[in-house]
Amino acid sequence: MQTQNNGRGADYEKKVKRLRRRIRRLSWFPSYQTFTEIGIRGKRDDLSRYRYVDFSVCRGKVIVDFGCNLGQTCVKAHAAGAKRVIGVDGQKDTIGMAREITALLEADIEYHAVDFNGADYQKRVIEILGNDKIDIAFFLSVYRTKELKDREGLFRFIIGMTGERIFFEGHADPGIDTDAYYTEVFRRFPVEFSFQGYTQEQSRPFYIVTPKR
Repeated sequence: MQTQNNGRGADYEKKVKRLRRRIRRLSWFPSYQTFTEIGIRGKRDDLSRYRYVDFSVCRGKVIVDFGCNLGQTCVKAHAAGAKRVIGVDGQKDTIGMAREITALLEADIEYHAVDFNGADYQKRVIEILGNDKIDIAFFLSVYRTKELKDREGLFRFIIGMTGERIFFEGHADPGIDTDAYYTEVFRRFPVEFSFQGYTQEQSRPFYIVTPKR
């Protein structure tokens, strides 16, 4: 994949190459996300993953990506004209690289390291938001992460904090991650939901979830 440097020169190319090498050495989900904007290839491409996301709904809105990894979703929301974009993830080194990608793109995106297993994660997110409210949340391939101790508590918090909609992607275990499984999950929460289809080679179910008020 060639770097789209838009005439930025050799120094820019060197920065991208160094970043690409370091991303491959991450201990948590190395080389997970693709960024066509700067020529970084990962396991999750940025075309098929978002086939059910109309990013135009982000325009003028406050967006939070819970479990943002390197910020692939945040970059798309920012490009669509979001008012404020915040990515939160538990891995500090990953967040550091997300910030470097944002700097290369000259994009105004915030990234914060938040431990979703910590007792104070809700307080941290509220402090980060300040006077803002979340309009749209992304919760992509996070719910069944095995290290997550209280997935239902986290999802309930996201529902309570989000005003308009949540874009939700499941995981890729064919024996577990079925529409029937997530239908039962969503029925435990005050939400309406709509199954959109499957991403990543028809392996990950994708939903639009609307909190009930």
